[in-house]
Amino acid sequence: MIDLGLGGKRAVVSGAGYIPERAGHGRFTALNLADAGATVACIDIDEGRARGIVAEIESAGGKAFPIVADMTDASQAQRAIARAVEQLGGIDVCVDIIGGATWDKAEDFDDATWTWTIKNNLTQVFYLFQCVGKEMIRQGTGGSMVALASVDGIAAAGYHAPYGAAKAGVISLAKTFAHELGQYGIRVNAVAPGNVGSGNEDQPEGEYAVNGINPLAAPRAHDIANAALFLSSSLAERITGQTLVVDGGATIRELWGMTPELVSQFRDQRY
Repeated sequence: MIDLGLGGKRAVVSGAGYIPERAGHGRFTALNLADAGATVACIDIDEGRARGIVAEIESAGGKAFPIVADMTDASQAQRAIARAVEQLGGIDVCVDIIGGATWDKAEDFDDATWTWTIKNNLTQVFYLFQCVGKEMIRQGTGGSMVALASVDGIAAAGYHAPYGAAKAGVISLAKTFAHELGQYGIRVNAVAPGNVGSGNEDQPEGEYAVNGINPLAAPRAHDIANAALFLSSSLAERITGQTLVVDGGATIRELWGMTPELVSQFRDQRY
């Protein structure tokens, strides 16, 4: 069995609670880290959700405790991380899950929606990375920080421009924090999910290329959590400043709409 190096580690998952109408990235990530042997501080703005994921971890034999905080508020973020340090004795791993998008034409987004989207997808990551980064520097034992970005921060974000801009900012933040904190043995990376949507854990195994978007298959929430687990683990101990795309191949597609039929038609032509 491969050792992920997470046994006895002290982990924080920001946005760990499960929202039924969402994919559950935080839930799966917290479960993964606990299953790998880490004790997990489960932060959520909703106390019921925070306690719910802790109960799920404990019922599986893991160790966790809840912290309730609005991580889009700088003072609450500081308090939450101070509480995590108090309970854990320090922080080795931190994963940020919080985010949300709204849909509209670029020309129709209002100021309030723009501000909300940037705050919930980018600003809160900055607050968290600042707090955790300072703690990891103080500890002097290195660590790993991971944030959820999105393929919408890499490609165009049609009809949710603020979200795409925010997630592009997360990718940039990961690079910048990685650059500045590398001297302390601290790694900072991002995971960019594809079209997980509201969750598709029930999709059949072994069915591939079933739509025109994913050459392989649409990613599931647990695929995103597995990527976060990998980047948090000792398997990635020389990986930093990177964005791991988990999108079933959606963003690798060629631009020209070539099909097997068109290949046959154009096989003997030269351009």
